[in-house]
Amino acid sequence: MSRGALRLMQLMAVVLGLLAALEVLCRVQPEGLAAVAHRVRFKLALLHARSPVDFVALGSSRSNDGLNPALLGLGSGFSAATPSSSLPTLEFFAANLGPQRRVLVELSGPMSASTPMDADDAAAPGAFDGDPLGAWLHAHSALLAVRRAFALENLPRVFAIVFASRFDGSEWFRSRQLTETFRPPVAPEGVHDAAAWAPAPVRETPPATLDAEGERVAEGFGRAVTALRAQGAVVTLVAPPLGAGWRETECTPELKAQRAEVARRVRAPFLDFTCAEVDERWFVDGQHLSSPGRAQYSKVLGEALRALP
Repeated sequence: MSRGALRLMQLMAVVLGLLAALEVLCRVQPEGLAAVAHRVRFKLALLHARSPVDFVALGSSRSNDGLNPALLGLGSGFSAATPSSSLPTLEFFAANLGPQRRVLVELSGPMSASTPMDADDAAAPGAFDGDPLGAWLHAHSALLAVRRAFALENLPRVFAIVFASRFDGSEWFRSRQLTETFRPPVAPEGVHDAAAWAPAPVRETPPATLDAEGERVAEGFGRAVTALRAQGAVVTLVAPPLGAGWRETECTPELKAQRAEVARRVRAPFLDFTCAEVDERWFVDGQHLSSPGRAQYSKVLGEALRALP
């Protein structure tokens, strides 16, 4: 056998060995790897691959960027908050989260939106017409079924699924993650607004009349909270702080009344930081907290949660 042919056979053996190893991995972790390419299902798969936690946070990019579970002081936690989430996303999470001890649910503008959750990418019916080999491989190969997990941009998530116990969910999807990973969470220079970091005072509110949009939001949160409680969770509603420009939009009397009515109807404690007049310098863009802002919010939210009856 020529040297060239020998090298070709060695290369083929390496490739086939790698494919066989990946096929075994995909058969061991079929659900987790199938979820890797979908941002919502990935967070769920990462949570389900971990050991039980003391609390889970659900929300939009505001909570995704703003919460560090380790700083809340509530035991082991997991952030299932996902950018571009909406009310349909929340209801999907609630239906598929599984039994949890405690769940923090973000009540905010983004989480009240009606935007549908991203659809799953799957082979369309008839995609393999005229290609019996392709149809057979798709039906019998676990690697081919979850191949999108191994796209270059998804490879870090494959590592996360395999080593899920090392992650709490807050490492994924954070904006400015690379630039802020090694930045110490020190308060911005010259900012002295400690007193502003407090949720709105709790008041007993009488039943309020909501418009059609408000009713949609209240009913959606009601379904989500009911589903979470049916699985054994204690639910607390939370709302992250906002910069001054965003506060003008979300601190109107109408939206404040809507949030209060949602909390009243679902009969859950509500820690509402939406209108807390914190300094703009804690934020990246007015609605997403920076690394120091994330540490500060996590600390004060944890204190408020521990103070609940």
